[in-house]
Amino acid sequence: MVAVPGQSGHRAVRCECQKQLKQQRLLEEAQIPPRYYYCELDNFEVDMLPGTPDSLRRARLMATAFVDNYPSDGTGLLFLGPCGVGKTHLAVGIARKLLERGFSCRFADYRELLKTIQSTFDPQNPLSEARVIEPLLRTEVLILDDMGVGRATEWALETLHYILNHRYSQKRTTILTSNLEDGEAKRKKLAGGGDFEAQKTLVLAIGERLRSRLYEMCRPVVMTGEDFRRRIHGGGMGSLPGR
Repeated sequence: MVAVPGQSGHRAVRCECQKQLKQQRLLEEAQIPPRYYYCELDNFEVDMLPGTPDSLRRARLMATAFVDNYPSDGTGLLFLGPCGVGKTHLAVGIARKLLERGFSCRFADYRELLKTIQSTFDPQNPLSEARVIEPLLRTEVLILDDMGVGRATEWALETLHYILNHRYSQKRTTILTSNLEDGEAKRKKLAGGGDFEAQKTLVLAIGERLRSRLYEMCRPVVMTGEDFRRRIHGGGMGSLPGR
């Protein structure tokens, strides 16, 4: 703290070095994977490649508006779209802007989170389920990446529902990404009769109850387009950062 003159004498204010230390601590606690360190809203450059869908420009505008209006009523964002269109980039970009403003954020990969919680059932594991879940409940903004990836058990879905329901009831903001389409499961007919699920959908992966909760607590942001990594490296256009 440093003393600065005021109308009624000197007053104590937080010095710049303490602000930097707090931001560094918040960044470490956010647990953003090294792969996404570079991801910021300012370098989501959707205009660098020809034929960029308008949905990506809209998604960037919605992410920027979200940051400008935060904190609001606790409503989060649900980024939906195929691999490589920039969902995680925008989610992390939002977090980095909010971290700079002193808000706590936490990044969690959906599949890794479920594995970590499940590992706490091992009596040899000193980590408890409560210690894993508590930071996700407490953080001001939670980013849950790749929702619906893999095969989730009923227990896993119940745990996930508990986390999201708690955050919803406490009006804490959650940002999610998913590669799955949001709609009815697409089925194909078999030659010998019967059918099978040709494409996994969000409701099939997480269930109708959890999907309904997501739409209560988040605003959907649908992103379309090709995988940026394939377009860039396959088309010989240099080494732009992946999305």
